[in-house]
Amino acid sequence: MDAELKPCPVCNSEAELKEAHYLESELPYSYVHCTNEACTLNHNAAHFSGSKSESKNDQDAVTAWNKRQQIPAHH
Repeated sequence: MDAELKPCPVCNSEAELKEAHYLESELPYSYVHCTNEACTLNHNAAHFSGSKSESKNDQDAVTAWNKRQQIPAHH
């Protein structure tokens, strides 16, 4: 997928698209997460799996991630 990912809305770090399969059914799913291991969105990302098509899942994940609002950092 060639769509550009916006940076993380929490820490402004780079985001990454991942693809995987559910163990029980082997259905594909895609998700986007923050690459900063200290960020809450590094391990806490939504999965998007409404389609058997990996390219559709990728598109849905990127679209959902890019629609997130920036969250102001608390210092």
